Formats: sequence, structure tokens, C-alpha cells
Amino acid sequence: MASTQAMRVAGDRPRRRKHVPGQLIIRLKPAVARHVAAVSLQATTARALAAAMPDDVTGPFGFLRDNFGLQSMKPLFVVGDGDAPAQPRALAAVHRSIARSATAAPREALAGFQIVQVKDGKIDASVLKRLRASRAMDLVEPVPNRWLAAAADPMKIRQWGLRAIRWFDRPRPGAGRVHVAVLDSGVDAGHPDLADAIEEYRHDGNGERDFLGHGTHVSGTIAAVVNNSVGVAGLANCRLHCWKVFDDPKRKGDDENFNFDFYSQALTAALDSNIKVINLSIGGVEHSKTEATAFAELINAGVVISTAMGNEFEENNPKEYPAGYPDTIGVGAVDESHRRASFSNTGRHIKLVAPGVNILSTVPRVKASFADHTSYDSWPGTSMATPHVTGAAALVYIHKPKSRAAGLAVARRLIATATKLPAMGAKDFTPQYGAGLLDVAAALGRVKPVRKSGRKTAKAKKRKGRK
Repeated sequence: MASTQAMRVAGDRPRRRKHVPGQLIIRLKPAVARHVAAVSLQATTARALAAAMPDDVTGPFGFLRDNFGLQSMKPLFVVGDGDAPAQPRALAAVHRSIARSATAAPREALAGFQIVQVKDGKIDASVLKRLRASRAMDLVEPVPNRWLAAAADPMKIRQWGLRAIRWFDRPRPGAGRVHVAVLDSGVDAGHPDLADAIEEYRHDGNGERDFLGHGTHVSGTIAAVVNNSVGVAGLANCRLHCWKVFDDPKRKGDDENFNFDFYSQALTAALDSNIKVINLSIGGVEHSKTEATAFAELINAGVVISTAMGNEFEENNPKEYPAGYPDTIGVGAVDESHRRASFSNTGRHIKLVAPGVNILSTVPRVKASFADHTSYDSWPGTSMATPHVTGAAALVYIHKPKSRAAGLAVARRLIATATKLPAMGAKDFTPQYGAGLLDVAAALGRVKPVRKSGRKTAKAKKRKGRK
């Protein structure tokens, strides 16, 4: 891939990979995985192990090992101590990984998933078809690539976005008991505007530094400490759980490298925890059944998922994921004039828009590759719009116990109270703006929603006629 600087220039961006090279997600049918797990590793003989691992199970892994250099496999969505990737040359290692996927998953819908790494990444449709032909297989798909949805040419200005969404219009409730997850490039956990907001920072397998700066910027919009005489103000004084789901660059100038394994761990952690909202300022063009399954479980658990629509409008305006999954809040970006940002993707799956051009927020104190400055910088992107909605969701979710009904009600509230913009032409929904511009004051029930349609009502016209 080209350099990060090249990647950041909208309209002049190299073509990104749709999938993570050399990685596959394989899910055994739950009954098969349970059968494998039923054989105790401690008491396993060669014959018993072979009986637990019929050809329909071992065949696909052997095919990958012999033809594509199968290097490792690891269970996805498991709970407990971190699992090291198994070296699948021995049958026992394959058995152990499958058994863990069947017994340690938090939901039946998430059982049986494996992520496998192959040396030769040239896996085409015919190879996938052969793997799927096994009667033991429930799903085989390439790992979808995801990238950060920050756009081009950062410049430093004031926080106009908070005024646009009426954040200043009324006092806001304290959200100190609301926990929000940010799955991104990491965070500068020692930043003076963020240190007191971070409950947890997980950077498993990578260093603590946010090399790109993207996650730090997103985190500041959500939860930068208010009234601390430092820097900027975040929307909600919530508690942040930051997960680094992009690998550290191997050399200076590398683009972001999405790590689906770390990503799946973060999603799993949110299921049965106190996390109520997840910010995903990421996107990619490939739909994933594995990812969609995890999202469905999160929404059933009551998690509100705020997602970026993507910045590729001028590059054929693709439908991007995870914003394209049902019941997520797909967020587009508007500029200071409340018009759609030129880069912001559109579609029937958009839910609403938020400020996403020249958004001032925190960046690492050590120069990051996406940033022109240190400590604070102004950026554009649907990545920058999304955390506005995330912070608003945290404010609305304060007094509601976590449940599916409560999470969906929070999302509906944000959508129903959005400001109708003039560019919407008096419509309640458009593919460019969704339901309109996020309105924090209206979502909290302090004031009525605004309709900035730009058209006079019949009563207004009559009043004008009397003058």
C-alpha cells in the first residue's frame, strides 16, 4: 500500500485491499465443534483423537497446510485468558483450537469460529468453494479489511461542531457511569485532556503508542475532560475503554493494518460488560457474515453501535461496513454550512449526520502520522462525525439499564430528534442526510427538535401578508 500521506488525500487515494491478505475465517457447524470438544485432550489417544476429527474437519485444514502454507489458527470470540495462535501441524493443536471455540464462546451464535493465517495469500473463489464443500463447514470467508475513516488536509480551528449540534444549549447530565468502547488505532492515554476519562486501554500484541493519532482524535470528541482549563471539550464525561485494533507500523509511513483478531476480542468484551456504546470510525467495502453475527449479538445485548459511513463518495460512493449492518447508526458528515461534506458517502442505510469537517480534537503529544500538529489538531472525515453521535448516545443512555430494548430506544431517540436541514427539501429522510443533523439538546428532551427547512409554513406566509 502507498504511504499514509497519499492515503489521506481524498480523491487521490490508492485502491485499498478488500480483504486482509492471507487470512480466512472458518466456522465449523456448532454440532461438529461440540463433537470435537467432547474429546478430552488429557485422555486423548491417537485413535480417539482421529475419531473426534473426521476427514470433513481435518481435510480443509490439511488442504490449506499442503497448498497454501497454513501457519496458524486461533479461536474467535472466546472468553477468558488470551489464546496464542496454534501451530496446526499437529492434530492436537487443531483439536485444541476448535474445542476452545466451542466451549469458551459467550453465545451459541459465536461458537465455532476460527481465524487462520496462510503463507500464500492467493486464495481465490475456487479455493473458497472447495473449503465450503466440506460437510463440517458452516462458513468460510476472507477476513474483511477495514480502514480508518478520516479524510484529508487537517487544519486547526475552533469547535464549531458542538454549537452545530446544540451541545451548549442546555445543561447536560453527568455520564460518568456510562462506559463507551473506542475500537481504533489506540490512544494517547497520558494526554492531559483524556487521562482522567480512560477506564481501560487494551493494546494486546502492540505497543501503547497511537502511531496514527486517529483513535486519540476520536476519543477526544467523545470524552475530552470538560472545564479542566486544558484544550477542548468532549460531548460526554463518560468512561472510555480503548482497544487498539490496528497493528503498529513495521516501518515509518506504513498505512493502517487492520487486526481482525484483536477486533473480535474487543467486540466480545463488550457483550457481557458494562459497555453501552461502541464507536467504530472505521469502514470497508466487504460484507462479513462473521462480523454481522457479532453485531447482531451486541445489539441483542443492548449495545448502541455508532459507525462511520465512509469517505469515498467521490470514488463511486460504495456501501461500507459496519455502517451497512442492520440497527447500527450509520453517520455521515456535514460542513459548517450544514451541507453534506464532499467526501461523505450516502445511501439508504444512513441514519443521520454530524459535524465532520475541520473538527478540532485531541491528538498524540508525540507526532502521529495522520496529524499535522501535536496535542490538538483539526481533521475532516466521517470518522470525526461518528464520535459526536457516540457521545450523544452515552448522554441519552445514562438512566437506562443495558438491554436490547433500551439500546434500540437510544438509537431511535437520536434519529427521531435530528434537525431537518434545508438541503433535505422538507423530507423526513434523504440518502444524503438520513433523518438530519444530530441535535443533542432535543435528544435529551430539553428543547423541541428544529426543522431548518428553509420553507415558510402556510401560517407564516399568512402572517407576512398581514404586515
